[in-house]
Amino acid sequence: MNTLKYTILLAAMLTALTGCGPSVPSVDKVTVNPNQPNISPDYTSVTIPPNIAPLNFEIMEDCDESIATLGDESGNLIKAHGPIVKWGEKEWRKLAESNMGKTLNGAVYLRYGKDWVRKDFKVEVAEEPIDHYFSYRLIEPSFVYFNQVALNQRDLTNWDVKTIHNNYYVPDESNMSCMNCHVPRNNNADNHSQFHVRNTNGGTVIIVGDHAKKVKLTTDSVPSAGVYPAWHPTEELIAYSMNGTKQYFYTRDPQKVEVLDQWSDLILYDSENETVKRITATPDVLETFPAWNPEGNRLYFSAARIPESAPEDNLQEAYDSVRYDILSLPFDVATKRFTKTVPDTVLCVSTEGKSASLPRISPDGRYMLTCVGDYGTFHIWHKSSDLWLTDLATGETKPLDAANSRDVDSYHSWSSNSRWVIFSSRRDDHGFTRPYVAYIDKDGNPSKAFVVPQENPRYYKELFKSYNVPEFMVNPVQTDRATILEAIESTPIQVSDRKD
Repeated sequence: MNTLKYTILLAAMLTALTGCGPSVPSVDKVTVNPNQPNISPDYTSVTIPPNIAPLNFEIMEDCDESIATLGDESGNLIKAHGPIVKWGEKEWRKLAESNMGKTLNGAVYLRYGKDWVRKDFKVEVAEEPIDHYFSYRLIEPSFVYFNQVALNQRDLTNWDVKTIHNNYYVPDESNMSCMNCHVPRNNNADNHSQFHVRNTNGGTVIIVGDHAKKVKLTTDSVPSAGVYPAWHPTEELIAYSMNGTKQYFYTRDPQKVEVLDQWSDLILYDSENETVKRITATPDVLETFPAWNPEGNRLYFSAARIPESAPEDNLQEAYDSVRYDILSLPFDVATKRFTKTVPDTVLCVSTEGKSASLPRISPDGRYMLTCVGDYGTFHIWHKSSDLWLTDLATGETKPLDAANSRDVDSYHSWSSNSRWVIFSSRRDDHGFTRPYVAYIDKDGNPSKAFVVPQENPRYYKELFKSYNVPEFMVNPVQTDRATILEAIESTPIQVSDRKD
């Protein structure tokens, strides 16, 4: 090889090597600052699943240059240069999956003139993975443009997002529809899910495998369509609430919106026989947000007695006096009947001036997670809303202080292995809900919550829509959009009253 070719080859090799990552300053040239780095999103001191997508972030420090590193005790290290930190996906995955149950050591190097400062942080990697997918509704936070709604599903192990259905195709304002409540059965392990369509083409869309149908749940004895759903874990049954809902919009109140049920009851829909029947029908009690336990032999729900001070048909006058507790009813799977008419009290917080909403039972049957606020049931707009955990064996209840924030923390879903929860939070800007994840160990101890990572760490700052109703899924929705659209535009199947 002649001298010129050797020089060119050597230069190319050096260029390739220096491109592998930034040069980290030597220890003797760095001053260690004991504070954690200011990064956005805040991924310091969090516990993550080993299969999560890279935790990309932005360094929010006013400096001349920055370098970020993340490594393990064996000396494996990934690096990124500049204020926008995007870890290589392959390198990230290898580092996270090889350190299950261990700690990753992070550092941010900041240069001010000729001087370097280092700020350290740690990331714990749990042994348990997270469900690959979650579905959510992407919506304007004020609900003004409710015909611009998308039901999406995100792969949490990478950046893939697919649309289950959206209503952007609607050609004119007179043909408007709203979609909500995409809820899978058993984390969509058996490809069962459903969502509602309101106004134009109204009905409930039931998705099973590659098929979809639309049903109309109103009958002579059921005056309203189902609202909040709960799939039975083994039977083709869905418990719904019926809600006479009204919304009130405020201009000077920090809550912005108040959603009230003037009345609400529970119904049970049989998807095989296309029948429906009431579960509850107590005039002075509001029942909503049903949820089954994993065995399917008990139904949990929120319930509140209408205050005596409330004027008839106008709960707005006493909206901040309506407080819910969590009740349950035993269910016989073989006969598809509830075996009691008087429910059991599971969690009573109304006597303490609190209100509990949205019970969700962990798939292992041990814990119940609820939203607890100062009043009402639609806690997604209540700044007092926090997540509370109840041990169903002991009855011990506690707020998830490590995961909660000073703003709204609400609508939540369990992962299939009962170790992760995903929920909506307004902690970032107090206006838009974002999807947050927290780890809960076997003893019910939560970790600090972190926002679902995005490829662009500025994504949430630039997104003027809310993530609503996040639901974990082990499988994506398989049904194609054309099939779902055909079901939506079809004449709904009219269900009938169950006679027994």
